[in-house]
Amino acid sequence: MKKTLLSVATVTALTGIASHNISAAEYTVESGDTLWSLANESGTSVSTLKEVNELSGDLIVPGDVLEVDAEPSEEDDQENDGTYVIKSGDTLFEIGQKFDVDYQKIMEWNNLSTDMIYAGKTLIVAASAAPANETVEEAPAVQEAPAVEEQAEVVEEAPAVEEQAEVVEEAPAVEETEQDQPSAPAAAQNDNQAAEQAAAEQRAAEERAAEQAAAEERAAEQAAAEQRAAEQAEAERQERIQQREAEQAEAQEQQAQQSQTQQVSTGGGNAASVARSVAAGKSYVYGGNTASVVDCSALTQQFMQAYKGKSIPRTAAAQMAAGTQVSNPQPGDLVFFNGGSHVGIYIGNGQMIDALNPSEGVGQRSVSYVNGTIDGYFRY
Repeated sequence: MKKTLLSVATVTALTGIASHNISAAEYTVESGDTLWSLANESGTSVSTLKEVNELSGDLIVPGDVLEVDAEPSEEDDQENDGTYVIKSGDTLFEIGQKFDVDYQKIMEWNNLSTDMIYAGKTLIVAASAAPANETVEEAPAVQEAPAVEEQAEVVEEAPAVEEQAEVVEEAPAVEETEQDQPSAPAAAQNDNQAAEQAAAEQRAAEERAAEQAAAEERAAEQAAAEQRAAEQAEAERQERIQQREAEQAEAQEQQAQQSQTQQVSTGGGNAASVARSVAAGKSYVYGGNTASVVDCSALTQQFMQAYKGKSIPRTAAAQMAAGTQVSNPQPGDLVFFNGGSHVGIYIGNGQMIDALNPSEGVGQRSVSYVNGTIDGYFRY
């Protein structure tokens, strides 16, 4: 609790204000009056004057009419028992005047070493209430009162004193300002919260930077993997091209070798001429095997009989199974397609003679003309 300290010197200045004879219930404020001076002269308190006159502040204006009669309070009872509770604004000198006793006696009865007093404390203000072993033989000290009164009369600057008294009354406002200020623990807590928030923001920024760096690294690895895959695919494509070119070169060489007409003894003809002779005048009929109609396997069976004098099976699949597969085909070998479903007579240079179907009949055509795949070349 904040305590109000007052001294005799202060009282001397305050009591220098011209006194007013207040005996009626109402009083007209004059220039230089304050609530504090009016309360002292009327034997009441500032708070009582403010309450009775419904004042919200300490400011009074000359010409205002105030009720100044104080209602009986605890102070009356205290006067009867010789004690007094100090109020804000009281001084030892003022209290001595109030109870018609020298203020030094009050100091003696209450064992006071200085004239500083505190609001709320209880003082002994009468000899009847003083301890039994106290002696009150100090009459000479009473003679000093006129000197104090003379000093009080010298001080005539009432307005300045009034301002000082009003400042003392406004002490609670100062306390409210101090209460509004944050306490040291609250300020420390605010600082800690700000530091924690800054640290959290720093961690979040670092995490975002780490995530961004990781994403960039993954993107770089993915780009490198795609580049490697593209290079590998290009290398494989080039390898296939080279392999295909090599195969084509080998096939051309084989065709050049096969371009030479090979004689096979069957009575003096070569494979091409024998095949043309066997196929001349024939048409295609599925299952046919006569001098005028044949299917693919009947034509090759008649050719092999005429060319080599050999008898081979009737169906294409059986003929393929009976032959020996070769990697360097020569005129007179048989070429099979699509799992042994079709067969023709190879005459060299990528050409063959076969009985293909009813619409295209029997004749010479390229080996690659037949749709599907080549099973291989077979020799008998």
